[in-house]
Order: sequence, then structure tokens, then C-alpha cells
Amino acid sequence: MNNTFNFNRFKNLLLKDGKMYIRNFGTNLIVFCCLNAIFWIFNLLFGSSSETTFRFGMLCTWTGLAMMMVPEKAYGKANLSREGVAFAMLPASSLEKFISMFIYCAIVTPVVVFFGGYLVDTLLSLFPFGGFEKPIHLYTINEVVRMMDNSEGVIQSSNMEFSFNDVFPIAAIRISLYVGIIQWAAIFMLGNMLFKKHKAGKTLVCYMGISYVLSTLFGLTFITNGRLQQWAESLEDIAESEMVRIAHNGMIWSMVLVIIITGVLLYFTYRKIKTQKY
Repeated sequence: MNNTFNFNRFKNLLLKDGKMYIRNFGTNLIVFCCLNAIFWIFNLLFGSSSETTFRFGMLCTWTGLAMMMVPEKAYGKANLSREGVAFAMLPASSLEKFISMFIYCAIVTPVVVFFGGYLVDTLLSLFPFGGFEKPIHLYTINEVVRMMDNSEGVIQSSNMEFSFNDVFPIAAIRISLYVGIIQWAAIFMLGNMLFKKHKAGKTLVCYMGISYVLSTLFGLTFITNGRLQQWAESLEDIAESEMVRIAHNGMIWSMVLVIIITGVLLYFTYRKIKTQKY
């Protein structure tokens, strides 16, 4: 049954996981949705105000923190020797368990926290006091690209200019955003299945450590030996159309790399669920 999928069985698992999710993480969801109220109270006490861009950034921060915590809170016992037996004995296949975990960690949590927090923030902005002078405007990707093109979004190199959308197509930006959200969830889903204790903290430390090592290797390879400067100088003689093509292809390949990494993370999470020994 490890690799099978049955809709009725999966539906029952999804409902069961939903009850467990609310029981173990429901209070945290409410707290994360209300965290922007801290700034409203602070403004009320000190007569200050909070800009919509700052509040939007904090909404994204709370969403990211919630996604870090939810695998450990909701599925923290899945890989433990004794407590994990109940997870192993669920009448569902490994694939169904993985999909259910993915739905609650990568879809339900960011949607509920972000839009729940946005609703709370909007309600607070209706009061004539508290420093939330207007609701947060949720810009669409099309609006962001249009603003970039109309302001600082024109990319300049030597005597060349080309628009933001020439290099970063809207479809690619949209895919990158969604994949980035899924990748962030996948990192902590895998960490939850690998570590026994302090799962979110250890996963974050590993993530920061790997990022530091990769950035250091990049710096040693391209910056310290002057290769990056040589490459930049070589671009001065390239035609504008060729520059756009290079930048566009670089963006596409970066997106492909992120998709591959995300797929690998999800695969190993599924593999760990399937092969977990108790």
C-alpha cells in the first residue's frame, strides 16, 4: 500500500489530519494572524504610525515563521521511535500521508496565516486611532512589474536600457514565487523527518550553514580572483538584444534550479516517510 492512492482513504486521512492540525497548531494560527496587532498597540501607546509596506513585510515574516514551525507542531512525532507508531499505523499509504502533510504545511498554513493576518490588519486600519492609516494594498504581480518598468525597474548596463519585464516575464515571476513558498515549506518538512528534537531550530541552522558555505564558495570562485570583474567587463561589448537574452536565460535557469531543489527536498521527505523505521 506504500505507493498507492485511494481517494476515499485519502479524504479520511485529510479530515483526520485536519483535526490534529487544528488541535496542535490552531492556537498558533490565531497568534500569527494577530501579530500585526502588536504594532497597532505600540502606535496607540506612543502616538506613532506604521507604513503599509512595513506591515506587509511583517505579514510575510509571520507567514514564513509559521511555515517553519508547523511541521514540528503538527507532525513532530512522525519519526519518533515510540510516538511515531501511531503515524505509521494510520490506514493510509506513504504517498497519501506525504500529500496530506504537504497540503497542511505548504498550502493551508501560508494561506491562513497571510490572509488571516491581512484581515486582522485591515480591521485594525478601520479605527481612526492606532496608526494604521490605511489597509495594506496587495499588489498583483502584474502591478509590481508595471511599477518596476515605470520607475527604477529599467535595467541599465553601460549605454543599454531594457525593461524589467524583458528579463523577468510575469509567468516566470509567478512560478518562482509559488515554488519559493513550496521550497521553504519543503525544507522544514524534510528537517522534521530527519531530526528527533528541536527540529525547526536545527533545520534553520543547517539551512543557514549551507547557504553560508555556498556563498563563500561563490565568493572564492568569482570575486576574489577577479573573474566576476572580467565577466562584467566582457559584457560591455555585447549587444543589447544579446544582453537581454543572457539575463533572461539566467533567470529561467535559476528558476529551473529552484524547482529541481524543491523537488529533491519533497522526494526525500516522501522517501523518509516511506522508509521510516520504528
